[in-house]
Amino acid sequence: MKKIILPILIMSAANAHALEYTSGKWNFDLDADGMVGFLTPKSETPKFMDDWDIKTQLSYRMNQSQRIGAVYSIDADCVESDEYVHDAFVLLEDRDIGRAEFGLTYSVARKMGLGLPDVGSMRINNKSILHRKLDTGRVLITDSSANSGHDALRLNMATRQTNYGQYGISVSGFGDDYDYAIDWAVKFKDSIGKIKTAYSIAISYMDKPNDFEENLYTPLVNADWRGQIATGFNLQYNSWIFGTSLRVIYDYRPTTQPSDGLVAGTGVSYDFLQSSVSLSYLYSDTNLWNHDFQDTIANGNTNTILASFRYKYSENTNMFMSTGTVNDTPFFAVGLKSGF
Repeated sequence: MKKIILPILIMSAANAHALEYTSGKWNFDLDADGMVGFLTPKSETPKFMDDWDIKTQLSYRMNQSQRIGAVYSIDADCVESDEYVHDAFVLLEDRDIGRAEFGLTYSVARKMGLGLPDVGSMRINNKSILHRKLDTGRVLITDSSANSGHDALRLNMATRQTNYGQYGISVSGFGDDYDYAIDWAVKFKDSIGKIKTAYSIAISYMDKPNDFEENLYTPLVNADWRGQIATGFNLQYNSWIFGTSLRVIYDYRPTTQPSDGLVAGTGVSYDFLQSSVSLSYLYSDTNLWNHDFQDTIANGNTNTILASFRYKYSENTNMFMSTGTVNDTPFFAVGLKSGF
């Protein structure tokens, strides 16, 4: 039986304006966003929804161009998984050269990726609220950025953005999810008159993944190695933004239910006066390469359509509503988003 998702009321705090404190060469930043609401499938009792994220950064400016610092963040996903760290790393930044990070965090492949327009705050590009709350019963790769996790010690190094692009590399290991991982990414930006473009490509290699958790919607990864390639393109003209993205995942000699495959998407958004609208589409398919395994969890692909409207009520507060469908599951959501 098809599910009809009735209105969802969402209230959240955005990280548009961080709390900041500066004393001499020391600087402290606090970013937070959160969401509460209710989701009501047809013929079922309402389900409470909550989502939140907190990030802090303490930094010290050594001179005009260099600073050192530390970052810590936590979110609802971590707490639900009995973890209390999402990011925990130290950083060294030189505005003429680039930035280095060491600790627990995502790789440059994910941080430098380009996503799809989403003015409705459903997070279709990162830890999707939409797919987390709508259980379609299918294996689903929800976003198009390469992902090698954030639970192993990692060294990220990225150049500063120049006319020749931005380049980054990550090396990680000393964790339980895999022996080691190497990620590489590049991003180019260009501007000609009213036209602005951005292009990114990332490659990731993970050696011997052992119960690696990609996300909540795919089986744990166990294989000899995992390879990924992800690319994104954004085009902005005046108030229009157009985006496309693609991610391909391949697991070599998987020993458990496959969770590799591909996800592709496209979308467009438009800003007018104090309002914005966006329309995005995502296609996900799994178990494309290892046909020795029967897709016992879910056969077929997943199609996601998301249309959103956002009204900027004040500088730090906006209201939005979203509608669309995930395969045979239509949904509707409304919300209020505010920063401090």
